Amino acid sequence: MTTDATPLDRRRFLALAGLTAASAVIPAPALALELADPQKLVIDNREPGVRIIGSRGEFIAARGAYYAPPVPFRQLPPHLVNALVASEDRRFREHFGIDPQALGRALLSTLTGRTQGGSTLTQQTLKEVYFKRANVLVRKALAEPVLAPLLELNLGKEDILFVYLNRVYFGGGAYGIEAAARVYFAKPARDLDLLESAVLVSLLPAPNRLNPHRNPDLARERAYRVIGQMVEQGLLTRTEADVAKGQRLAVAPSRSAWGGFHPGGTQVGWFARWAEVEAEEASGEHSGIRTIQTTLDSRIQKAAEKHLGGALDRYGEPRGIEEGAVVVMRPDGAVVAMLGGRDYRAKEWNHVTQARRQPGSVAKLFVYLATLERGLRPDGRVSDDRLSIGERPIRNFDDRFLGKITLRAALARSSNTAAVRLASGNQGGVRDIARRLGITADLSGEAGDLALGTYEATLLSFTAAYAALANQGVPVMPYAVQEVRGNEGQRLYTRTERQREAVIRSQHVQQMRRMLAGVVKGGTGRAANPGRWAAGKTGTTSGHRDAWFVGFTERYVAGVWLGNTSAATSMNDVTGGGLPAQIWRAVMVDASKA
Repeated sequence: MTTDATPLDRRRFLALAGLTAASAVIPAPALALELADPQKLVIDNREPGVRIIGSRGEFIAARGAYYAPPVPFRQLPPHLVNALVASEDRRFREHFGIDPQALGRALLSTLTGRTQGGSTLTQQTLKEVYFKRANVLVRKALAEPVLAPLLELNLGKEDILFVYLNRVYFGGGAYGIEAAARVYFAKPARDLDLLESAVLVSLLPAPNRLNPHRNPDLARERAYRVIGQMVEQGLLTRTEADVAKGQRLAVAPSRSAWGGFHPGGTQVGWFARWAEVEAEEASGEHSGIRTIQTTLDSRIQKAAEKHLGGALDRYGEPRGIEEGAVVVMRPDGAVVAMLGGRDYRAKEWNHVTQARRQPGSVAKLFVYLATLERGLRPDGRVSDDRLSIGERPIRNFDDRFLGKITLRAALARSSNTAAVRLASGNQGGVRDIARRLGITADLSGEAGDLALGTYEATLLSFTAAYAALANQGVPVMPYAVQEVRGNEGQRLYTRTERQREAVIRSQHVQQMRRMLAGVVKGGTGRAANPGRWAAGKTGTTSGHRDAWFVGFTERYVAGVWLGNTSAATSMNDVTGGGLPAQIWRAVMVDASKA
């Protein structure tokens, strides 16, 4: 006895036939076609990339392939869909997945070594999901002719357009219409007007060559051609076309740099790259798109950009300053802002995490902590008199020598002779403190090198060392990543708090905090005073090659560095207690309002 095959039986038969014919090029994920799940097709086999999210859930950057959240078909402007159909597949609403005539022409051109289109939007959707790296002849001759009708059988026309528009590459690192709308026009796809829609559709044949950031005139010219095709096919009136052509094409400024897209500005790129590396180390490499939840506070980041950028614009040339860097973190090491230089578009090198520079008197933190651990108290006395080590004279910055003064006063005025005396005979203790607080630099120098900070270290490591004093003596490991999720939303990594023990006794932490507060209140760091409790230390290296201020409030720890690309190039009398302290103060005042 026989029975008629049901639609589901026929669908399974077609699925089997299609998969068998295309088995040479289709991996196991092609079973998704039978399931007919457009949501899965949108995310399946995506190009690798990361989306980076700030602490308040805001999108701050994408690196690698940029896929924005998919846009439901009903939210897409009708003129966008019409422009796509008119330009790429005018018979889309009539055919069953393939256009035999167009396919024949395309196959013939492939065999004769020429390139010609002919794929329907249905076929292009299949290519986007499964066949980007497949042999062209096998794809066009075997896979697409069978699987395109199958896809049409399983999905409606709207679902196919939904998948295609949320997958296809528009250039500039943007995959999908939402990403493209934000990259080129800084707006959501639902708000695209007719001219903007035509520009984006016109990118599809050659997305990099027709990129409106590179060639806006050519982009407009190609958009006019798409609008003309819409008129020819009755999808647009001539009046509507003339109005669109008369509009001004407002292409948004490029926010892309070094393989990343940064909607709020490229200066966040240093943080984004650092967070990406941390996420890779924590979760490993994975296919598709990963979403990284980070610690960045966009408001504090903008404050840092404003104040560092403003200072460099105003004083950079007259004071001989090429570069600057700022990092802000919470006492537990969560980095909330990072600026690795003057302009991320010009230089990816990160002066917060990569540059190793001499810290100068910022390094005196370790000398005074080691001295407190030896039993001296802040009101104990040390000589500020003239000093030489061998043939090396030790100078105080102001060339004043006050004789016996308290430790508190010596730190406040950043006495070099006092610090070298305190370090002499206790180099092991100074090195030990520095290691406990996370400094990995070469500390093999003599007492003068340790006290005057003539070794090289990063701004990030010194800011973390000072953070330990805001963290009750517990050492701090700076971090950016809270959570990493995979291509399908699965959790790949979640940060867990590691219980660490204090490495500095509470008594010495409190003494050091009060001494550093004195630096800000009445010492070399007066320019950093934010009008509330704060503590910190200035640092200026020989020849004014580097100028630092590192300090903390009850809520935030921050480090500022100014200098030049070459460590041998001097600035014009820039000291840590001057411009770096002023920048630090401005950032901390704004951070307190965040």
